[in-house]
This record gives sequence, structure tokens and C-alpha cells, in this order.
Amino acid sequence: MNDMLMRQPPRSVRAPRTAVYLRCYPFDPTGMECQRHALERLAQRHGLPEPFEYLDNGRRSGGRLPRLECLVRDIEQGWIDRVLIPGPFVFALNDREAEAVTRQLSQLGCRVVELPHGGGSPTVTAVA
Repeated sequence: MNDMLMRQPPRSVRAPRTAVYLRCYPFDPTGMECQRHALERLAQRHGLPEPFEYLDNGRRSGGRLPRLECLVRDIEQGWIDRVLIPGPFVFALNDREAEAVTRQLSQLGCRVVELPHGGGSPTVTAVA
């Protein structure tokens, strides 16, 4: 019995929970699908679990983004600790606003990973 208890991982060890966040305006199912597949391949290459999807397709960055709001709540509750994005533009077209969202996710303990541009390793834009 002691051997069995010793082989079990401590309860505090959790597998990373990964999400994909995408936003496109105007509504573009084809472009969104291509980005989603690229981010799923990125997760597979790095041994991450299949990501949960948060999609705000057809939403302007200056308007309400309900799936981004849901993602933030899930991060606050500890459900997600890594978000894969094609670039910070999915949060906002304005660089300062996009950086503010990235910083917020980082402060909540989430790691934001960008799809690499032109190959190579993914860019970590925020590390908790």
C-alpha cells in the first residue's frame, strides 16, 4: 500500500490547461479555421493538451468580446494557465490595448504564447 501511495503524484501537481483565443472582424470562417489548426499543431508539437477554444469571430476589437471575457474568468478561476494566439492583434488592433490584455493575463498567472512567424520557436509574450 505504501508503494502505491508513493507512486501517485502529489495533488498540487496539475497538468497545464491550454486555450486558443481567436478573434476576426469581419466574420471569416476560413481564416479563423486556418489559424485554429496552426495553433492546435503548435500545441501538439510542444506536448500540450488539446486546447479549449475561445472564438470571437465577427467581433470588433473595440467592442464587447464575450469569449475573451469568458477566457479571463476561466483564467481567474484557475482553469486555464496557457493561451495560444496567432498574435496580440486578436486582443486589440491598438498595440497598447493588446499589450494591456497580455499583461492582464500574465498578472492572472497565465502564459501567452504566440504562433511563431516564419518558423522557429514560439514567442512567449508574457510569462507568469
